[in-house]
Amino acid sequence: MRRSTLPTTSACLATALLAMAGPAHASSDDAWQEHDRAVIEQCQQASQFPDAAPAGEPVLFDDEAGMTALLIQGHYPQDHMNGQAGQELCLFLRSSQEVYIADADKLAMGSDALPSTPTDAIDDDSDTGRSDTDGDAP
Repeated sequence: MRRSTLPTTSACLATALLAMAGPAHASSDDAWQEHDRAVIEQCQQASQFPDAAPAGEPVLFDDEAGMTALLIQGHYPQDHMNGQAGQELCLFLRSSQEVYIADADKLAMGSDALPSTPTDAIDDDSDTGRSDTDGDAP
């Protein structure tokens, strides 16, 4: 009686394929710490501020976006800025490790800079000189 080697061969092949694929692991804490260090270093180097420093922790976007954001703070070096403090938003593309910097002085700093409710910002017409009682509202 002849014995088939097909089940044994299939089992060996499946085991070999699984071994080559390797186990799926989440990134280690060390890898994330290294990522954060790279983001901070590259964002500081790309900043226009000579004293560039992180204004918080890196913010990780999901893998679909593939970016990490970091707010940088420092002082403007231009003479006409008189050493005024400022901030920049740095976007770090994880796939290529490229960074993009944009002025972020308009971002609100701290919870006291935000309106107490979203409608407070809409209802505040002090900048336009209009009030909610003006009859020409649509």
